[in-house]
Amino acid sequence: MSRLHRAALSVGLLAVLGCRIEDHTPTGSRQDEEAVQLLVSGYARTFSDRDWSAARALFWRDATYSGPLLPISAGVHQAVPIDFALDAIARRLEGLGLQRFDVRVLRADFRQEGDVAGVWMTTRRRLPIAGEVVEGDWIEHLVCRRIDGEWRILSVAATASSRGGARERR
Repeated sequence: MSRLHRAALSVGLLAVLGCRIEDHTPTGSRQDEEAVQLLVSGYARTFSDRDWSAARALFWRDATYSGPLLPISAGVHQAVPIDFALDAIARRLEGLGLQRFDVRVLRADFRQEGDVAGVWMTTRRRLPIAGEVVEGDWIEHLVCRRIDGEWRILSVAATASSRGGARERR
């Protein structure tokens, strides 16, 4: 083996040994992301199951909700206290079969800065509207907050998706 080959091999070996994937993930964020993802899946599950007390437990005391099944004012869903929202949703769904309401998370994108996390979600909701069941995609933004090591939802804002979420009657 010539000197040139040995030199090239040595340089290549040093380059390989010097390369490594650096992880710049903030401390604790993997555990935080897992906790927030569990919160998000619990949100969809408790709403689908109509387990309003379990749903309420996912939110901070002064949380707000602006989304489907709330009264619309001036063409938009107003942000209301979570207790009012859950009560209004429960009343609207009272007596309806389980097949007439469902919430499924299709996609969730997570971002965390310290004790605050935001989750942009695409959900598919089956909703009772005007005596029929309508299924469509919604874009929801959850703001989650960690206080004393515990993550809960601070606010939810939702709007019907304008792309790929054509409403279909069932």
